[in-house]
Amino acid sequence: MPSGSAIRGSRVGAGPMGEAERGDAAPRILISYFCAQGHETSPSFAHDAEFPIEWDCPKCGMPAG
Repeated sequence: MPSGSAIRGSRVGAGPMGEAERGDAAPRILISYFCAQGHETSPSFAHDAEFPIEWDCPKCGMPAG
């Protein structure tokens, strides 16, 4: 059995990347969708992107608008 001190599954340089490395996040907008069963889902989209009129409900699979 190997007795190395490295954490299994880790790699060099693995770690969280901050905004300094990725740049600023795009402005976001939350859009609420309601299905016929009354479930609400609120995905976020880029502020300047087009968003869909309907969205599939993640709880029951029905279309939500």
